[in-house]
Amino acid sequence: MDELIAQLTSKLGIDESVANAATGKAMALVKQHAGDELFGKIASAIPGAVESAATGASDAGSDAASGGAGMLGKLAGMASSALGGSAGGGLELGAALTGAGLEPDKMGGFVSMIVGFLKEKAGAEVMDQVMAKFPMLKTLLG
Repeated sequence: MDELIAQLTSKLGIDESVANAATGKAMALVKQHAGDELFGKIASAIPGAVESAATGASDAGSDAASGGAGMLGKLAGMASSALGGSAGGGLELGAALTGAGLEPDKMGGFVSMIVGFLKEKAGAEVMDQVMAKFPMLKTLLG
């Protein structure tokens, strides 16, 4: 994950702490939507992916408890319930990234870099499966 964080900070010009927090939240949501088996393939290809997802998941819980991005997360959950499945996934990811301090104008580039990195490390087939299980991820690609 260090390689990804370095790319995010140099290419997007975001602070390392924001890159770490946003990456953790993104990985937690990828794990949630992709499932343990598919995320296991990512984790075996990328050292630190499991820890990043665990940190992101615990941070997301504290966001919900404190309000802020948690309100957007609740809205995303309501959208998922009303529209079915992962319909609110894009909103959920957007709320998580904003809650981590990522500026909205950098969100598309951030998601594109994460998807590209995962594709490079875990393979195109794995990322195709992730995108199939988390289709709203495409809404944030820049």
